[in-house]
Amino acid sequence: MAPGGAAVATETDPPPAPAPTTPVEPAPTPDSTAVASPVIDRPAASSLVGDNISFSGTAEPASGIDLYSSDGGQPLCSVVTTPAGTWSCEVSLPSSPSTTVRAVQTVAAQSAETSVTVSVLNAPTAGSAGNGLVSNGTVLGEGFPGATVTAVVGPVSCTATVDSTGAWFCALPKGLASGSYQLTASQVAPWSGGRSSSSSRASTLTIDVDAPAPPSVSIPAGSVAASGASFSGGGEDGATVTLFAGPHSLCQSGVEGGRWSCTSAAIDAGTYEVSAIQQDAAGNISAESSRVAVAFVGAPTTPTPTEQPTPSATRPSPTSTPLPSISDGDPAAAAPQQQAPPGATTDAPPATSSGGWSASTRFSAGMQPAFGTAGSIDWTLALGMGLAMVALLAVPARLLAGTLRGLRAEPEPRSAGIGRLTGRNRSRYQEYDTAPTVPWNARVTSAFALVASATITVLSAPVTDEPAYLRLLVAVILGVLVVNIVAVLVPKMLARSIFDVTVGVRLRPLFLLISVGATILSRVLDLDPALVFGIVFGLALSLPASRRARGRLAVLQIGALLAVGTTAFLISGSIAAGAGTGTAGAFLAEFVNTVALASLGGAAILLLPIADLPGRHILRWKPIVWSVLALVGFTLLAGVLSSALEGLGGGAGLIVFGLAALTFAATCVAIWIWVRFVRAPAHDESSTPTT
Repeated sequence: MAPGGAAVATETDPPPAPAPTTPVEPAPTPDSTAVASPVIDRPAASSLVGDNISFSGTAEPASGIDLYSSDGGQPLCSVVTTPAGTWSCEVSLPSSPSTTVRAVQTVAAQSAETSVTVSVLNAPTAGSAGNGLVSNGTVLGEGFPGATVTAVVGPVSCTATVDSTGAWFCALPKGLASGSYQLTASQVAPWSGGRSSSSSRASTLTIDVDAPAPPSVSIPAGSVAASGASFSGGGEDGATVTLFAGPHSLCQSGVEGGRWSCTSAAIDAGTYEVSAIQQDAAGNISAESSRVAVAFVGAPTTPTPTEQPTPSATRPSPTSTPLPSISDGDPAAAAPQQQAPPGATTDAPPATSSGGWSASTRFSAGMQPAFGTAGSIDWTLALGMGLAMVALLAVPARLLAGTLRGLRAEPEPRSAGIGRLTGRNRSRYQEYDTAPTVPWNARVTSAFALVASATITVLSAPVTDEPAYLRLLVAVILGVLVVNIVAVLVPKMLARSIFDVTVGVRLRPLFLLISVGATILSRVLDLDPALVFGIVFGLALSLPASRRARGRLAVLQIGALLAVGTTAFLISGSIAAGAGTGTAGAFLAEFVNTVALASLGGAAILLLPIADLPGRHILRWKPIVWSVLALVGFTLLAGVLSSALEGLGGGAGLIVFGLAALTFAATCVAIWIWVRFVRAPAHDESSTPTT
């Protein structure tokens, strides 16, 4: 007997008698009992499935299920059954008339399997030529070879048979208007028994069956070189522009950011009518632009092919509609069949054409005609833009300026707090006991300001080291001088004879900052024509002066600028189109364009009713007069800049500017509401003395 009373069996002891309990079945060995096969409930055998296929069924609880395709390879999916013995997973399979899928169950080191055979027909892919722009409504994609694809675009559809390579395409019925539609496609295979696949995921398709407007062309002033002359202009973003001189194709370029430029190939000396057409990304061909006679001089020399390779972006899309070749000297029937010549580029247009003192610049190119031609300004659009500028820029700017002015006029305690925050411990008006005296020569300072303003204006367009830019600088200096004379000296003389008031002239250094801002905006957006300010002097009535006197003087100043600017704008086209030739003609064109741009741009900016600008004095005197002048001034400015804004981003520039103006207006109104209705009551309560 072992310690604790436990019996120990020995070899001589007889075996113990079995316990009187119910016998227990011995545990089965791993191979003693087969595992039941799993069951595939879905999809049913011989069913047609496609895309994301959902498999589900039952098996032993907590067992592993692996799905295998008859094509072999890794498992399609691996899952573990739920405690209730159910399982499911989603897989993707290639289209096939017959595909067998096996479900293999593994539990307790045993496995069992079952299988189901289905037909797989996935939805075809669907798209369009030309990066989503289709001139004739052609849609295309990939599908199962031999299948019949049905493409649905909005209210219409078309069918096609997939070729042996898996590609298909079809043309939508005629009469579908340009616009955005939803595109879907499905297919029926020869072995699917008339059953169709699911539809492809809907995608947005842009149908474009409208020909683009003729491109604009900036014609260099005077004569140009018979080879290597640079031309530029505006067009529809993504289009390909071809430039012609009579029956000859000069060059070809793609349009990016609404601008195109190219360098002409060699041509025999002579006078030709230069025009251009453009083919948009969808393959639609525009009408011919206005023909302008240009004299080509000098012996033609073929440009070196390796100077600047043509970027692939300038080539027409291989899926776009081919254009017919030129015939009978008709550029409208011509096509950009050939590659763009060496030197063509889709970058921002160069500032000059080749040459010396007579080379052209952006300021020597004619502005968009005001009236009478196919490419003239759309004054209805300009009026709408002018109204938007008044409502979304000028009026909110006045609201914001008044709000900020009210904040600055708060009682001293708040100002003192700001002073402590910024480190100032005395009034800004008492910085010196006696104001420092700095001697200045008024004439030298004024001359320097004029030259600085002219230099800033020249920089509003790309500048090279050609001699023509010295000519341009002189022309702009004279133009800026004329604009400043009109803005200050003319009102100064008329004010005494008409209003019997004495007016002084003072230099406004802050105006140079406005010129810098206009130049930066023009360079960033590549505006052609540019936004120009150019004014450096202001008027000052002798104190005291009534609100009426200040308002009438401001009206006289703005009216003079608008009159001179409009006159220069109207004659700009004829000057730049060839009224003068060579250096003198280019100089005259640059001078007239500077006067037009600086006068109209200056008048529009001075009409803003903020700070000490004339617009504020007019608004305080006669709001109705300010409204009329503001609408006229901003409409004229919009007309001058409309071609640049329409070309910006392929026409998206107007939308971007509209959204920016709405954002600015909303911000100004929000600040005014916060100061007027939220901050002001709280401030009044906090400033009320307690008892």
